[in-house]
This record gives sequence, structure tokens and C-alpha cells, in this order.
Amino acid sequence: MEITYNSLGTDVYLVKLNGALNARTAENAKKTFRELADKGAKRVIVDLSGVPFIDSSGLAALVSGLKTFGGDADNLRLAAPQSQAKLLFELTMFDRVFKIFDSVADAQNS
Repeated sequence: MEITYNSLGTDVYLVKLNGALNARTAENAKKTFRELADKGAKRVIVDLSGVPFIDSSGLAALVSGLKTFGGDADNLRLAAPQSQAKLLFELTMFDRVFKIFDSVADAQNS
């Protein structure tokens, strides 16, 4: 998995994930969230458009990120999930835990 991020403002970052978010890559995602929190990030938008598959470990990494940024769904927003991820969030009812947007722009503007 490739993880990149860039600043969208003083304390807002966009994290772009590319590749499967699974047991092999979940720790890297958690590490990225902690790194951003250490840099002073208060809000993060996670771009999932490049993530074709998320398993339970990947879901746990996203929950860990949510907790890292205070547990408020406004502080860790998910954007542009592919169909498998959408289904996973619905089946696990995590679509009620996270704020999920169709695009990065929608997540930014809300």
C-alpha cells in the first residue's frame, strides 16, 4: 500500500491510500494517523478512491485513526470509497460511526 498526505490548511490533512487496506498494511495507516496527530493535525480526510479492498484489520485501523483524532466523526472523514468498502461499512454499521462522502471535495466542503 502507498500512503501519501498533504496539508489542506493549518490543521487539516488529506491522506490518500492506494492499495488494499488489510492486515499487512493496517499498521502503516495507523502510523500515518499518529504521525499527523504529532504534526498538529486536528482533522483528516481519508481518500479511499484507490482502495479496492478493506478487511477487518483495515477497518480497525480507520477506527484507530478516528480515536487518534478525538473520536469525533467530523475529525476523520472518509471520502470516495469503492463498492467493497461501502458494503463493508454498511454491513458492519460503521457507516453510522464515520462520516462518508462521495468525493474528497464533498468531505472538504461539509
